[in-house]
Amino acid sequence: MYPKRNILIVGAGEAGRALLSDFARTGRARLVAGFLDDDPGKAGTTIQGKPVIAGTGGLLGAIEEYSVGQVIIAMPSAGHASIRAVISNVLKEYPRISIHIIPSAEKYFDAVPIAPSLRRFSFDEMFERDEISVDLASISGVFSGATVMVTGAGGSIGSELCRQLMKFGIKKLVAMGRGEHSIYCLVKSLGEYLDLSENKPQISYRIADVTDAGTMEREFALHRPDIVFHAAAHKHVPLMESNEGEAVRNNVGGTRNVLEASSRHGVGRFILVSTDKAVRPSSVMGATKRIAEILCRHYNGTGGLKTSVVRFGNVVESRGSVIPLFREQIERGGPVTVTDPEVTRFFMTIPEAALLVLNAAAYAAGGDIFMLEMGKQHRLDDIARKLIELYGYAPDRDIRVSYTGLRPGEKLHEELMYDSETSGKTGNDAILRINDAGGAPGRGAVERFLRDDLPSIAERSGAEIRGIIHSLVPDFSGTGPGGCDDGTRLIN
Repeated sequence: MYPKRNILIVGAGEAGRALLSDFARTGRARLVAGFLDDDPGKAGTTIQGKPVIAGTGGLLGAIEEYSVGQVIIAMPSAGHASIRAVISNVLKEYPRISIHIIPSAEKYFDAVPIAPSLRRFSFDEMFERDEISVDLASISGVFSGATVMVTGAGGSIGSELCRQLMKFGIKKLVAMGRGEHSIYCLVKSLGEYLDLSENKPQISYRIADVTDAGTMEREFALHRPDIVFHAAAHKHVPLMESNEGEAVRNNVGGTRNVLEASSRHGVGRFILVSTDKAVRPSSVMGATKRIAEILCRHYNGTGGLKTSVVRFGNVVESRGSVIPLFREQIERGGPVTVTDPEVTRFFMTIPEAALLVLNAAAYAAGGDIFMLEMGKQHRLDDIARKLIELYGYAPDRDIRVSYTGLRPGEKLHEELMYDSETSGKTGNDAILRINDAGGAPGRGAVERFLRDDLPSIAERSGAEIRGIIHSLVPDFSGTGPGGCDDGTRLIN
């Protein structure tokens, strides 16, 4: 029995046609068996030589008849229920088949490559969510012709920022990351985009550590970026609970180095990618991101630099996030582990978050804190159970859900704003401008920290580091030092 390798595209509209065109240019079109589409006017027609086989009701028969190993849902404007039905039908009968989807965010773009945007299905297909809007004109006006640097470019948000920036006519992208493998993966991803795109900005891939001030100085002097997105950070909450020195060295010291280099080398806009965990932080990670926010405000206006912070919640499918873990646990037969039956989190897809970060940057006047409108928080228990059902199993009968307790540094519920903060509108309802910095320390306290504490912070004990953090972030409630050195509680 030969392996099932053929591709079935669900959706014969503009997105499906564009995807087939991309495949034709890369030699993959020969694997496309055809399309499914519920428009009766398309039945029996061909698109670039590929047949519209049937409607979505013929999905399972087409998979068997055409030896399909991958289903691609090319309906970025379709409702969640339609997409969820396709995914569920496939998973129940063919759980080993690869299912990919064109993200809904791609509906905003014309004449850009579709194939590089393909993603595995995720949270976005399980819950009805308000549709975001994107101010494309404002983004293009700021980024067209610019040299843009992204730190943490190999990470989930950093890499997506790089991919989205390619659509806005930038002159040059400086993609900087510390991990060789993650940058190598980015090279492959952006290389696919360049191969398919008429717009080909210059890209410089840099293996560099933001905690090395000398390296930052050299990189900024060499590339002279106009705009910097600082996404480099340690983000795993429980791991950072027992690695306080490295958390501060990277998340705070690295931010300081990039801000210093930006202010000395003519950067116009600096945008910090922040997190809801910076609000009333209960973890070392969240507290270090709060200090990074404070540093952004501190450096605003130095050397003509305009700094901004964009704060948002969890992004789906990021490395170490819960949904890929749930999916892995289901596929090996369970149990699916949830920390607490009442724990809730905000969620947004990676492409949505990246586009809104770019949009917020376009609105930045300097000294801003922006908050992305995340919608309601979702119970992780609900997500786990809906995902189990999507695979065609019954929760607690076929796949057990077990509760393991909150991990060190975790909250039961996240927050996006301090009580002292208020939000105002921007040109996009999905982006709010926060007024009042939530009781940030004065300049003198920040300067003393930068001068006296930060240079030797990694040499201090965990308890001393937490005390220093508390002096700058009085509402930091972390009680450590803690963490789990044996790794038993570092995942759900």
